[in-house]
Amino acid sequence: MTYLIVLLASTAGCVLNTVCGFGFGVLGMIFMPYALGSAVHAASAINMVTFVQSTILAVRYRKHIRWKLLAAPMAAYLVASFLAVRVAVGMDNGLLKRVLGAFLLILSGYFIFAAKHIRLKANTKNGLLAGALGGVMSGLFATGGPPASLYFSATTETKEEYLATIQAYFSVSNFYVIAVRFLNGAIDGDVLRAFVVALGGLVLGNVLGLYVFKRVDVDFIRKAIYVMMAVSGAAMMVF
Repeated sequence: MTYLIVLLASTAGCVLNTVCGFGFGVLGMIFMPYALGSAVHAASAINMVTFVQSTILAVRYRKHIRWKLLAAPMAAYLVASFLAVRVAVGMDNGLLKRVLGAFLLILSGYFIFAAKHIRLKANTKNGLLAGALGGVMSGLFATGGPPASLYFSATTETKEEYLATIQAYFSVSNFYVIAVRFLNGAIDGDVLRAFVVALGGLVLGNVLGLYVFKRVDVDFIRKAIYVMMAVSGAAMMVF
């Protein structure tokens, strides 16, 4: 049952990651902490799968990557995620789950009611802010996608540019945070076994995600993610 949860979460998460540019971390942190018994271990497995998928997509769409947009958010991410991982490793698992639940509730409310009214410019200040917030969220919860999504969706011109640029960002950032997690003892045999199982979901999720990416209304999927985030956040705070 543990590995079935990991497989299904990986498949669905990879579909969302391909279609929306993010979503694997959010969806994975809803289910995988229960499967692996630890939010820290779940975050490590999610980072590893996200790195593989993002690298595949970045290579596939490499001609559309806006490299200049990556410098500022990546610099801030490297510092913030390092500090956040150090904090996460030392936190009580129950407390971390409740913090994650509150975070998901706040984040879902923000995206449902406020995100559509915000327009970001492609400047250094906004890039640093998006990278720093994403680094903290990734280091604590492996959910660093939303700030990057907000920034890159506002600063790219086509959906191909958006997908290529954000996946290049995730490829580099996840490689880095995986190394930090390993050095801090957050990757063990359970994480590696879950990662191997999740790779099966990645293959299926990539195929389905690329099919959906060309045909479905992305706004509908994003709204579904936000509602799911709110429900899961409330459940984590209560149970």
